[in-house]
Amino acid sequence: MTIRTVQIAMNGVTGRMGYRQHLVRSILAIRDAGGLDLPDGSTLMPEPILIGRSETKLRRMAEQHKIEHWTTDLDEVLSSDSVEIYFDSAVTSAREPAVRAAIAAGKHIYCEKPTATTLASALELARLADAAGIKSGVVQDKLFLPGLRKLKRLIDGGFFGRILSVRGEFGYWVFEGDWQPPNRPSWNYRAEDGGGIVLDMFPHWDYVLRGLFGPIRTVQAIQATGIPARVDEAGQPYEATADDAAYGIFQLENGIIAQINSSWTVFG
Repeated sequence: MTIRTVQIAMNGVTGRMGYRQHLVRSILAIRDAGGLDLPDGSTLMPEPILIGRSETKLRRMAEQHKIEHWTTDLDEVLSSDSVEIYFDSAVTSAREPAVRAAIAAGKHIYCEKPTATTLASALELARLADAAGIKSGVVQDKLFLPGLRKLKRLIDGGFFGRILSVRGEFGYWVFEGDWQPPNRPSWNYRAEDGGGIVLDMFPHWDYVLRGLFGPIRTVQAIQATGIPARVDEAGQPYEATADDAAYGIFQLENGIIAQINSSWTVFG
């Protein structure tokens, strides 16, 4: 049996999503299962290289999961010819320059959403990747949730008949951080750091609606900041400058109207 190792630079793995969803439940799960068997009979073995801002967290994480390579120097990793793929789940505000550097270094790209904080920047990254001839992809994980897969099967089978409208309610039980620790990183609530529920969740609604019901034609939304003051991970109060709730109406190209309320103010 031929085993091919592929090195994956994973930036932002010290964060909640980067660690739990992408490192532990994805890459390490594949590694611990013996790799990914390919049609030609060979096996692909992922080898993560951890990248983040905290040397202490990276070292502890690497020791816990028996990962050989980790660093706080992104440029060093991108300059390595042995690294084939760059994955990004760092804070939104830092994603665009990091992905741009990875494209320039010729790495294939897979990253969290949103790819950038503006449409123009996101389109430019896509064009740069296309011009460089590299493969690129963005997280669209919600389509693979069991509930949505079942819903897709029912839609395709005609169970609902002609669909005229769709309604969705989304919310987290997010604590402000005063009477108990916050369960979501504080940067999510600071617009200057790329926070905000529209930037975080509307990319999900785009591909979920498109994948289940049809492409979006128009969007109308009201953004709100229900909790203007919160307490961060260090116990320090801060001003929440980003939207923590959004109420959207999506008109699809086939005439379906979708209404989705998104909130991080549950328990607020």
